[in-house]
Parts: sequence; structure tokens; C-alpha cells
Amino acid sequence: MNKRNSLRVKERSDFVRFVFDLEGTISFHDEKVSDYLTDMLAFLCERGHEPIFVSSKSIRHMLTLLDKQFHNSKMVGGNGAVICYRGNIEQIVAFSTSMFSKLKELIQLFDATYLVESDWDYAYTGGVYHRVVNDVDPYKLAENHHLEDLSTVWKITILSASNRKEIIEKLRKLNVAVHLIDDGEMIEITPLGLSKWNALRTLGIQKRNYIAFGKDEEDVNVFDFAQYTILIGNNPALVAFADEQLIVDDRIEMKIVESCKRLSERFKLT
Repeated sequence: MNKRNSLRVKERSDFVRFVFDLEGTISFHDEKVSDYLTDMLAFLCERGHEPIFVSSKSIRHMLTLLDKQFHNSKMVGGNGAVICYRGNIEQIVAFSTSMFSKLKELIQLFDATYLVESDWDYAYTGGVYHRVVNDVDPYKLAENHHLEDLSTVWKITILSASNRKEIIEKLRKLNVAVHLIDDGEMIEITPLGLSKWNALRTLGIQKRNYIAFGKDEEDVNVFDFAQYTILIGNNPALVAFADEQLIVDDRIEMKIVESCKRLSERFKLT
């Protein structure tokens, strides 16, 4: 993958875009998108539509979930922190230099182990036995750097700390977003203002010119500006924004395919 400092995509208006959240929407149990749904994505392309992929995870992780034929598609990673198109990556949201310095001081003060995500590479000190190690970079696509060698960072996950309660208290006094993962076992820290919708706009997407499939609270602004929306599962934060809701059961993939085919016909090109 390549890095570019100003990836701005001019929008075309002669086809419909299908924006898919990945995890839990078309990728289940953190497994690669099934052949069945991959064929559906290919069908949309054949009909002249464009699939676009969004995720809370890194672009690096997203690539492991998608068939190679979609690796040059438009992607939004890190809930809007990083975008990718045709193999070119741009980080559009990151901790400021001063904030990153404060976070590194806390890491040192509490002797924390961590996973730190940059636009492509990362810094990991959790060891070979931590349960996240197999998800960090399973296909060895990036490099594990020293923390000091990462200049632009969009997420820090604290895996362990000498005093978890105190580090959480200090983090919550900073101007960052703090989320406790797995009942507080891990602490996720991101910059304020992450937005999948802002990232989609950077990729040239306009309001009311796309169909959105999603399940997470972070998809609210994506749903709000979409032409048509499909909620996967039952997230109360998204119900009011959903035109259609698909309950997750053993037929969920079939229902997604049926919905996509119906919508591709409804919004077909003229």
C-alpha cells in the first residue's frame, strides 16, 4: 500500500454507491467476507454500482476481511481516521503532537503494554501470549515499530497497566475519547471527532447519493446522510435512522443478498 498526503477523490454521479460497514454487517465473527457475499459484491459492480467499505479497524485489518478483487476499493478505517483508495492511504485524523506526548508519558508512568495504530504500521508490546496478538497483523502486512518512531497515531489500546483505575482517571481528564473494552480489561483511546461520514466526504461521497448497511453507533452519521439505510441486527441508536432492518440469524447472508439485489434494481442506472 502507498501513502499520500492529499488523497481527495472527485465524485462521479452516474452510479449508486453501497456503503458497507464490515464487522458484524457483512463480515461475521471477525472472519473474511464469505464467498456468497463476495459474489454479491461482484454482482453490484457488474450492475454498475460501487461498493465502499467502512470499519472501526485499521485498513490493514480490513484488507484481511475482503477478497483481493476489492482491495482497490474506497475504504474508511478507524471510524474515519484513515482512508484508502486504489492502494493509496491517507491519515486524516490523528492525535496532536502535544496530546501524543502526554499519552506516551502516561504509558511510561504506568508501565503499560499497548497496541498503537498509525496509518499503516503499529507499535505492539503485549507479548506473544496476549489474546489480541493474532489479530494485530496476522498476514504480516506492516511493521511493528518502536512507539517513538510513530508520528501519526489514531488509536492507542492499553492492554495492561500497573494501576488500571488511576490511568483511566488520568486519561478521562484529557481531551480524548476513552472506551473500556471487555469490562475494562483493555482501554481504547482515540482522538475526539472521528467521523466515518467526514471520511466518506473526503472520498467524494455526497449526501443522499449512497445506500448504507451498518450496525454500530458510529454509523449514525453515515445513516443520517444516506439515500437509503439497512440496519443489521438491533442497535437502538440506529433504529430511528433505518429504512430497513435485518435481524441476524442463520439466514442473514441470504437476506443481505436479497436486499442488495432489490435495491440495485430499485436504484438501477438509467
